[in-house]
Amino acid sequence: MNLTSRRSMLTSAAATIATLPLLNDLAGNGSTAVADEGTTASSVAERFSSNTDLYTSGDFKEGTDWTRRFRCSARPDFGDNLRSSSIAVRSTAILAPHGGGIEAGTSELCLAIAGYSHKEGPSATMPAPVSGLVQRDYWMFESLINDDALHVTSTHCDDPAALAVCANNLYAVSLHGFSPKEGPKKQILIGGRDRRLMANLAWAFDKYGLVLRGDNADLAVQVTMATADSKINGDDPQNFVNRTRTGAGAQLEISTELRRAMFGTFDGGENRRATAGTGNGVTTKNEAHFWNGFTNAVREAIDVHELGLAKPAPPIGA
Repeated sequence: MNLTSRRSMLTSAAATIATLPLLNDLAGNGSTAVADEGTTASSVAERFSSNTDLYTSGDFKEGTDWTRRFRCSARPDFGDNLRSSSIAVRSTAILAPHGGGIEAGTSELCLAIAGYSHKEGPSATMPAPVSGLVQRDYWMFESLINDDALHVTSTHCDDPAALAVCANNLYAVSLHGFSPKEGPKKQILIGGRDRRLMANLAWAFDKYGLVLRGDNADLAVQVTMATADSKINGDDPQNFVNRTRTGAGAQLEISTELRRAMFGTFDGGENRRATAGTGNGVTTKNEAHFWNGFTNAVREAIDVHELGLAKPAPPIGA
């Protein structure tokens, strides 16, 4: 892997939330990014200063213009008295704060990584759990229209369900979209405050073949570990992904073209749900490689992390 370095519910939870640190995130729109790697949320004038501001403005209506979907389970009750092995502490939330038409594909990825069917949209029933996968807490905000005004930066997220989900878990992974200024079109930028989780994610992406490669440019993915001086390194304590019980999480910025490559048809939520990892029935161009590689890598990185392990990130420049 060529890993490059660059600049780059709720009442009971309230007391806990108040004591937790709150990440920088990067904006991106469905198929055309709103912000690129060189732009920070703080330098982009956003219409709403918080989720509360958006929800109460009256300008956009829940169920018509936007929706929220989430699952927040009870804190796990577990124990271990074995001599030769130990159990994983299953306590990781998956987040997609700019799903739907804002950063297209992140909603479907969120559900899939959390262990639920990504083929189900908002409805009266919860998404079906996928047999054989660990089911995890998740939270997503989804735009049902194409309007960038619905983007609220993660450092300003005050949605009570989102904060409860994060406060309920030891760890969290948030999914975002971005448009890189330079380098390959397919990129992943790993940021956050949880350095061990970040390294485990880099290790897993390498294992599942999301790497730079000379033999097939169509499959090449550049994975970058954000540095401390990067404007989008995800280490801001005011980001809700870092409001976990450990005060840290990991942020994954996924380039528009990499997200597009995971779906047979990228435009429209129904099309993405139907063609994730499978193609559109007419043409197939490596959708399974990118979709399965990404979702499996993130799941395995989380599994490793919850066992208390630290995998070595691939060496920079290798």
